[in-house]
Amino acid sequence: MRSLGIPVLLLGVSLAGCTTDRDLEPEGTFRVTVTAVDGGMVPDATAPLPPNLGDRLERWSLTVEALDAQGNPDTSYAGVARLEVVPGSLDSVSGPSALGRNLRFSGGKAEGEARVTAMFGPTRLWVTDIGYVPAGPDETPACSNGVDDDGDVAVDFPNDPGCAFADDMTEEEGTLRTGVSEAIAYDLPSLADVQGRGALTPYDAVAVDVKTQPSRLIVTRVASDGFYVSDIDETNGYGHVFAFNFNPPEGMRVCHRLERLSGTASEFFGFTELSFPSYDIGRVTEVDGASCARDADCAETEFCERRSVTAVGRCQPCLVPDPVVLTASLIQNDSGMEQLESALVRVEQPRIPAKLGPGVPLEEQSTFLFETNATNCDLNGDGQVDFLDERESRCSNQCGSADDCSEWTGYAARGNYKVLVGQVVIQINTGTAQGFDPLKHRGKTLAYVTGTLRNFSGGSLNWTIETRCAEDLVCTFDDVCVPEPLPSHSACIAPATEGDNDAGSN
Repeated sequence: MRSLGIPVLLLGVSLAGCTTDRDLEPEGTFRVTVTAVDGGMVPDATAPLPPNLGDRLERWSLTVEALDAQGNPDTSYAGVARLEVVPGSLDSVSGPSALGRNLRFSGGKAEGEARVTAMFGPTRLWVTDIGYVPAGPDETPACSNGVDDDGDVAVDFPNDPGCAFADDMTEEEGTLRTGVSEAIAYDLPSLADVQGRGALTPYDAVAVDVKTQPSRLIVTRVASDGFYVSDIDETNGYGHVFAFNFNPPEGMRVCHRLERLSGTASEFFGFTELSFPSYDIGRVTEVDGASCARDADCAETEFCERRSVTAVGRCQPCLVPDPVVLTASLIQNDSGMEQLESALVRVEQPRIPAKLGPGVPLEEQSTFLFETNATNCDLNGDGQVDFLDERESRCSNQCGSADDCSEWTGYAARGNYKVLVGQVVIQINTGTAQGFDPLKHRGKTLAYVTGTLRNFSGGSLNWTIETRCAEDLVCTFDDVCVPEPLPSHSACIAPATEGDNDAGSN
């Protein structure tokens, strides 16, 4: 391990006899050049390649030259340097200089071909001397031989910071000589690309900038912990996402168009999210509408877009898409439902189960007898159903398999309860429809339920429709409901949030 040798001063006591002087001048850099992509021209910003969704490998031909601190070729450099593609993933390196995922230099030069995947936006190849020299098949690595080879007291990987990996042949740290290529142009991913056009995002734990032009990204819901967005120009499904913001997003409302959106893509129990989102709100159209102070000043299909409570607003079209109707056959189609994750959806004639309540059911000969007010499978009263407990698990499964039974703890903990659509079950959550109590309406059939579609990979009921407000509930037996479905340009349209309600405790 190399020591920086920086002079040390401890609490004003000079330790001159214990200092080591060292020249901290940089040892040099690398000139990194990508010469071809898949054997063809290197794309530029005028003709970017489509984003790579991690479903294919692309070949980047490359040359790397070591430079000294003055920028001149350093023909004495004969080290090993690590390759990395950002953003993206490096699969392998081949060619005359390849050594695993590294390049071994000779005469200050190296060349090879990198196989890369999952790239989007401006993408660069990084080359860094991290002091890693992979051991050969018949060699004992210095970083796993039980010996302090470099005399720094630390022994082997991961204790010695000079050991990049357990198969490293040297305990010496690298020079950290670094170089980066010019940007290789890829298009930004659409919302559907971020969704992976399937069940999982290809960019898990990666910070992603989403393509917002010419796509139109429209806010369909503002929730207590984030917001939902749909790409209304996406015609092949998957064009929706939930952005997890911890709190309601400042200055946002349903109908807004986002002209910039970024965040860290992640999978939360099968539900694709953008965490820690950053966004800019733009005009829906470039044409200024009539001035306004509130939505009532605009046409029926417009909303008053204002940047602050004191600013003069402009009428803009509200382009929230119509909800997709979930038929019984669609609910049973996993691929079809994945295409609608985070979308605005609707079910028709959903029936609330006849049995939902906090009472604990009686048990006779291994069969639980669920009643109108007794569907609670938390048999030991610890606040949850333990699926490792045979009785609680059996209770929950028996209720789950009965169309007229919805297990109580799921409703008590999260507000979810199942409804029957035709002969198919799906969950709904009506917690945002303040005052609506499903226990008062057990066994009744709602006319329509609209909301955003959420996925949770645990259990047999993976999909839940979450209402945005009471206007998403249509029924005739409760004043909380509306009597008829409202059009998308007017349902659950609330004024923009003006700030973070939890700012004092953040």
